[in-house]
Amino acid sequence: MEEYKIGEVFQFGKIKLKCVEGCSCRDCAMNPLDVEGCEFISRYVGACAIRDRSDKTGVIFIEAEEDET
Repeated sequence: MEEYKIGEVFQFGKIKLKCVEGCSCRDCAMNPLDVEGCEFISRYVGACAIRDRSDKTGVIFIEAEEDET
């Protein structure tokens, strides 16, 4: 799975998510879905951990504002 770049907005089901710099899983919109750990999440939205990303930056996914594209 390719990773989303910081600032990139994408459709995930019925919501739009934005990839932003961060490393607190509790602030990530994907956290409530994290029943199998980050490996489960990374199958659908790409890597989020510093060690797994090509840019070596930790990211989280937040709900995007309506006007963001």
